Amino acid sequence: MRKNVIITGSQGNLGSAVTKKFAKEGDHVIGTVEPGKSQDQANNHVAYHEVNVLDADAVDAWVAGVLEEIDTVDALVCLVGGFGMSGLVKSGREDLDKMISLNFFSAFYVVQSFLKRTKSQDSPVHVVFMGAKPAVEKAGSKGVFPYALSKSMVISLADAINAESNELNAFASVMVPSIIDTPPNRESMPDANFDDWVTPESIADKIFFVCSEQGRDLRGTVLKVYGNV
Repeated sequence: MRKNVIITGSQGNLGSAVTKKFAKEGDHVIGTVEPGKSQDQANNHVAYHEVNVLDADAVDAWVAGVLEEIDTVDALVCLVGGFGMSGLVKSGREDLDKMISLNFFSAFYVVQSFLKRTKSQDSPVHVVFMGAKPAVEKAGSKGVFPYALSKSMVISLADAINAESNELNAFASVMVPSIIDTPPNRESMPDANFDDWVTPESIADKIFFVCSEQGRDLRGTVLKVYGNV
């Protein structure tokens, strides 16, 4: 059955792979892109929408428009995010605000706007978030405290959705990667063994699975996609 899938950050290093996977399987994808950024050519399976996901009012207006075009949201995949290095003592308000904005609020605004409108649809919305290894492993936040904190907030957001699953008509899963094999990561860590990392395509396959008919009975799923890291 063809699904309606919303993907934020649809043209990022991970987002491109996830968008391609769902589109290849025949689903209808609505992907967000940052306003003013170049876009891949849309096709019969993918529609790109420019929206600033860090602007709550802009997100709310966009979501209202999307739900005039489609009557059901089957999956909502939140992939906008960012990374920054800073330890606990050296982290300032600016470091915290940046990471929390990019990683938490970019997901929170979108999820909140959709879920307050999709409670009455026939089937539940499956929300997929990106966590991070430093947010779930002991001592993982060393040197990346604001980043780890923001990702732990994302995981708490997933827990909150699952706690209110019946009322919200939604449930959430979290992908927890180690290091994703992207050009920026290769550039910043040129001496690493790239074969140990996780490819965007591997993560895309797992996101697709949890959103598929085969994964429909999974609840509260947290997948640690670490590769050999």
